[in-house]
Amino acid sequence: MFSAIDRFLIGLYTLCGYLAAVCLFMICPMVLANIIGRWIGVFVPGTNEIGGYLMAGAGTLGFAYTFGLNGHIRVSMLTDRLPTVLRWWVEVVSLAVSAALMSYLAWHSVDMVLLSYEYHDRSSGTDNMLLWMAQTPMVVGLVVFAIALFHGLIAAFASHRPVYPKRDVL
Repeated sequence: MFSAIDRFLIGLYTLCGYLAAVCLFMICPMVLANIIGRWIGVFVPGTNEIGGYLMAGAGTLGFAYTFGLNGHIRVSMLTDRLPTVLRWWVEVVSLAVSAALMSYLAWHSVDMVLLSYEYHDRSSGTDNMLLWMAQTPMVVGLVVFAIALFHGLIAAFASHRPVYPKRDVL
């Protein structure tokens, strides 16, 4: 059962990685529309705002995928010099603190989106977009990253390895 959950979560991280790539890809038409609009003297509303929303979505959706590839910046200059048992404890404590902080951020971000949905908040920019639609990719990325940190914490306890194992999720 553990391996099925592990495979599902790795698939979820991979999906979030692909969604982050789609967000990055969708920034290109926003920039092109803005550039071409300036050339021909036409104002294209919302391109800057939507580009910003897509960038926030790309950044947060890519967190869990990058973490699964062991691609986040780590303080390994210090931890590599520690004995294996102490290194494992430092890794577990850092994963626990990270998971707690990210869970707190994800919780309040979900609350923010629910409030935006409930009050029908709209963007103050030229796009006049419903904010919950713009905020949802960011919140999904934060929630999945919190799950990935807990997944890494459980994997560290189960394997007694000092470092979150590299995963082949491509």
